[in-house]
Amino acid sequence: MPLISHNGKLRGNWGLFLVPANLIFGVTLSYRMRTGEIVHDLFYWVMISIMFTDFLLDISSTKKHRMEVVKDFRSVLRLYSRGWMIPDLLAAIPFEYFADVFHWESDWFLLLRVLPLTKTFKVSAVLADLQMILQLPRAMMQLMSLGYWAIQAMHAVALGWWWAGGSPDSIDTTPAKVAWVWEDDQKTQLVQKTIAEPETRKFTNFEVYLRSLYWTVTTMTTIGYGDYSPAKDNNQQIIFTIFAQIAGVSFYGYIVGNIPVLIANRDAARAAFESRNEIINEFMRIKQLPVGMQDRVRDYYQYLWESRKNVSDAEVLGTLPHALSVDVLVFLNNDILQKVEFFKGVKEIFIREVVGMLTTEAYIPGDYIIREGEFGTRMYFLTNGEVDIIVNGHRVAGLTTGSPFGEMALVSGDKRNASVQATTYCDVYVLDRSGFDQLRSRYEDFDRNVVEITEKRAAANRKTKEDRDLAAAKAAAEAAKSENESGPETTA
Repeated sequence: MPLISHNGKLRGNWGLFLVPANLIFGVTLSYRMRTGEIVHDLFYWVMISIMFTDFLLDISSTKKHRMEVVKDFRSVLRLYSRGWMIPDLLAAIPFEYFADVFHWESDWFLLLRVLPLTKTFKVSAVLADLQMILQLPRAMMQLMSLGYWAIQAMHAVALGWWWAGGSPDSIDTTPAKVAWVWEDDQKTQLVQKTIAEPETRKFTNFEVYLRSLYWTVTTMTTIGYGDYSPAKDNNQQIIFTIFAQIAGVSFYGYIVGNIPVLIANRDAARAAFESRNEIINEFMRIKQLPVGMQDRVRDYYQYLWESRKNVSDAEVLGTLPHALSVDVLVFLNNDILQKVEFFKGVKEIFIREVVGMLTTEAYIPGDYIIREGEFGTRMYFLTNGEVDIIVNGHRVAGLTTGSPFGEMALVSGDKRNASVQATTYCDVYVLDRSGFDQLRSRYEDFDRNVVEITEKRAAANRKTKEDRDLAAAKAAAEAAKSENESGPETTA
């Protein structure tokens, strides 16, 4: 049967759901163990269903082992059995229900109730998978892991404090009434006696746990109000408090020391962008660039950040092996290259060589990508945005994403016959003349396409020019004829 992809969207969404579900499962199970409750209500069956679903998904998903994706079910089962299969299976078995039905009361059943808690440690593997699947920042995963274990640690210490008897199980709602009374009928001596016993309210299990958790938070965060403290004659509580304080100080120091680093690293690309912005602003201040030009420079870099997060294609592709980088470029540009008339009908090996010659550029609204009258040394592929084609200062056409332009000047060597101006933020791929000429010399079919298309376009341009000249001559002739028919002006 086909297996579920280990890095697909289903696994990613399930991982996001499983982290809080795993936390609730562990907290609830350990709480019920402390209270001695054996409950198999609707909530319990929902949690068991979630754990069982997680077991089924893991056993039905591909695995990545030593950079190899394992897709065979037997191999997946073998790898799963070496990892989280046993904890996942134990968490999916309804031991609480079986204990109630079969009246299990032995010590080994207590062990069976504890073993499913090993499932809570799976969160480290889940978060690691989430980072890979969802491409989330590593700092975010560290913060999520820190929060998860902080809650688990505080819960465990709260249960320990409850076990040590540190939390009161009742409270006096009405204090005892004490009064001075005569000891005898002769009223010879006054004595102090309790005339009314105090009224006491017994706490529920949850209220005792809540007060234990309150003590845990105040102790581990080093606040320690002192309203809850170990009994001076109870060595067990004193020893437990010492360990809780040591753990709290260590944990607090770890958080204080690492959270600023995590926040700083949460968006390393943004930090690098801001640092470069400071350098650019200082450069423009020293060079005293005009305000309008400074705004354009800032807009350009802001667009690079918003569209690429300050990561250039060359920076990424330059670190990949040549074959892999070419595969990525072909995927990114194949649709655009197919629209170029010069490249139609060429072989795949030609396309792979073309993409290796492309460089990237970005333009902001108002920038001229090509200026009429300049000599053409490059052709362009518009990968994002819109541009206007301008001739003699007048817009004659517009191009959108996926359009090539500027190729004719590479063939003819003439000056550009039109300007190309960006009307929106634009990304383009650029092929220069040397690469273009190199391709012509290497691939005969491409060179043949260039010659044929150039001749057709040249003929079309000549006809267009002839038609334009003819129309201009005709208009001039009509204007001259009209002037002759009107005759010379007469004056009174």
